[in-house]
Amino acid sequence: MYQAYREMIVPAGPGWVEEHVKRLSAKGIQSAFQFYNINSFETVERMMRRGVYMGPLVMNWVAISGGMDAPNIYNLANFLRATPDGAVLTVETSMLNVLPVNMMAIALGLHVRCGIEDNIWTQDRKAKLGSVKQIDQLVRLSREFGREVATGQQARSVYRIGEFYSSADETLAKNGFAPNRRHGQRGFVQHALA
Repeated sequence: MYQAYREMIVPAGPGWVEEHVKRLSAKGIQSAFQFYNINSFETVERMMRRGVYMGPLVMNWVAISGGMDAPNIYNLANFLRATPDGAVLTVETSMLNVLPVNMMAIALGLHVRCGIEDNIWTQDRKAKLGSVKQIDQLVRLSREFGREVATGQQARSVYRIGEFYSSADETLAKNGFAPNRRHGQRGFVQHALA
């Protein structure tokens, strides 16, 4: 397992991502993005600015090391700093990092992911921990942090399932990004207030 994650790379370059986003959007399927560091995030931002993807920014920060971010508070904070207010961010990591990173995410108001694809151990490595027990653990912790778990209907609303936008400008505004600069425009830009 260690060797597999150590050697993992993400072979999908921007062209591959753009092609698949176009295909999904043409079929009415909303994209959910796996970001493994800031440059993968910025690739999608550029696609939004060009009008290639016009929907909600729903994303996972994948921190499993190897060719991806390392699961630590510094990388998470750096990624959070780049995340616009309108985006939906879920964290994902592996093995013994799952619980501590998910605890930080819950405390920060983010969304979490867990299950045996990511982890099979209890924190002390004395026993196996299946998906149901991991979910039960995170539900308990969420409630202790004062965060109730969303219902299916609430989750659909949070993730804005089925929502698309009509322009790059609308996409940027709905996702919390500054607008595109117009030709000759200089300085900081903001969306026009209605």
